[in-house]
Amino acid sequence: MTRAWEQIVKENRQSVLDRWTSSVVAMLPGGLSHGSLVAGAIAEELGGLLDAVADRSLPASEPIVRITRILAVQEIPPSKALSILFSLRGLVQGITPESEDPFRDRLEELTLQSFDSYMKHRETIYQLKVDEGRRRMHMSLRRAEA
Repeated sequence: MTRAWEQIVKENRQSVLDRWTSSVVAMLPGGLSHGSLVAGAIAEELGGLLDAVADRSLPASEPIVRITRILAVQEIPPSKALSILFSLRGLVQGITPESEDPFRDRLEELTLQSFDSYMKHRETIYQLKVDEGRRRMHMSLRRAEA
């Protein structure tokens, strides 16, 4: 049985997606425009994530991984990066003021998955930085010994 919020998201998909994409792109540093590659990639993945929000049978993990990969390299705090799902909640509740527990639960579940994915990407970035620092130090020591 389709819940009311699922039906509302499906009926208003393009409108919600456009507004959601605009709000996410606006929070990114550097004044990205909608025509940029990053904005296009985000818009595509937000569409997949929105479909997964409205239909539990669709996988949400791939769009989450791709979105958090993009957000993890941006110079924004993690709380702001992961607020994208809370902004979706506001958009959907703007269409229908009734707050439904299943919708809130689904967004909380996806937010936790996003957090795990975001932190994994950030750990990878910092590990790459540590490895690069070690390589530089090793090369400096080799030059100094020669």
